[in-house]
Amino acid sequence: MTKKYVGQNISKVDAKAKVTGKADYPQDLKFDNYLNVKIKRAPYPHAILKSIDLKQAKKVDGVVDIITGQDYPDLNKFGLIIKDQPVLIGIGEKMRFLGDALAIVIAESEEAAFKARDKISLEIEKLKVISDPFNAIKKDAPAIHDDIELCTDYISQDIGKQNILVDHYLKKGDINKGFKEADLIVENTYQTQHIDQLPLQNEAGYAVYDQYTEILKIWAASQWLHDTQADVAQALNLNKDKVRIIQTAIGGAFGKKEDISVHLHLALAAMHTKRPVKLVYTREESMISQSKRHPLTIKAKTGVTEDGYLTAWQVEVFGDTGAYASSGPAVVHKGMYHCTGPYNVANVKGVSYAIYTNNTYGGAMRGFGTTQMAFAYESQIDIIADKLGMDPAQFRYQNAYDTNSTTPNGQRLSKSVNTKRTIEEAVKLSNWKGESEK
Repeated sequence: MTKKYVGQNISKVDAKAKVTGKADYPQDLKFDNYLNVKIKRAPYPHAILKSIDLKQAKKVDGVVDIITGQDYPDLNKFGLIIKDQPVLIGIGEKMRFLGDALAIVIAESEEAAFKARDKISLEIEKLKVISDPFNAIKKDAPAIHDDIELCTDYISQDIGKQNILVDHYLKKGDINKGFKEADLIVENTYQTQHIDQLPLQNEAGYAVYDQYTEILKIWAASQWLHDTQADVAQALNLNKDKVRIIQTAIGGAFGKKEDISVHLHLALAAMHTKRPVKLVYTREESMISQSKRHPLTIKAKTGVTEDGYLTAWQVEVFGDTGAYASSGPAVVHKGMYHCTGPYNVANVKGVSYAIYTNNTYGGAMRGFGTTQMAFAYESQIDIIADKLGMDPAQFRYQNAYDTNSTTPNGQRLSKSVNTKRTIEEAVKLSNWKGESEK
């Protein structure tokens, strides 16, 4: 099987359709007599919805109806790991970021839907906005979620736990022994930022509801079809067998389309009107309402001998999971488990926190937390090598994983451990020292 694929030219099954423009993305589908859907979202990132006035919006020519939380009070929350995200914010309920949906506008044309959306009048009670995770863990910080059970085990007495969604812990060897063996201890803090995955295709889709069979069909891109089907069904109180998620061509995802986007609001609109409905996000809406790469703050403390061998590595990881959990608990956890990178360290200690804020929620993006951590540990390695006066490539090489190395969480590496060979090839191919080729 290896020889059949590796090193061979293999045709990509959808390449021809995409390069010729024949691939069907959600926006390309055609349904007769369809309606357009637009979403009224939170005007403020942390507030309570006191009232919503639809009178002027419903007067817009072409408006069919506008759905609010009052129309469907029994909807369940949704989410990838923890169900903490509401489908619609109802009267008296809290909006937690600018992407929260307050109303679903359904109209004959996209222009009418946009116009009506902007005529919806809101009365809100503003709450303190927490955009910094370190403000969120102050003891006097208001709780962003006061209606879910937090998943924390043990929290330092020095910080408030009311906005810590989950905490994880890591221990390998004896960290105190490791620091005692060190001739040099280096401590630094690294910060990564929110990053949008920015796929070419914005979130979009169609939905059709058959009132006779009670089957709901949704044409929209998803990276996790069966999870999306299950989450839509449980949020809307439907039998899973009544929900069909039909995969269209995906114009890029990179983790962003693991989360539900258009699916639930399309479903409600289709069931409500009994007509086909279409929803396409603008780029602005996509960036405001859908997941981002988690910004992590990583505090690293590393011990090393004078001849360049790592003896101890300790980290604290503070992950901004935003307003909702999404895949945050797993991403922040996974990042911490990769805190030493591909380098042998006998003594490791770590703690990671996924912290609620009023920012757009964090989700999956290429690397699942390890990309952020790589920035921290590789920067730390370069700084240490410089302090020791060592060649950074040699420093990496002598500490690099090999067969039978163990990771910080105790996994033993038994095969395909090519770290040292990779370093050798990188040094050779890059000619980074500026040496002339022989």
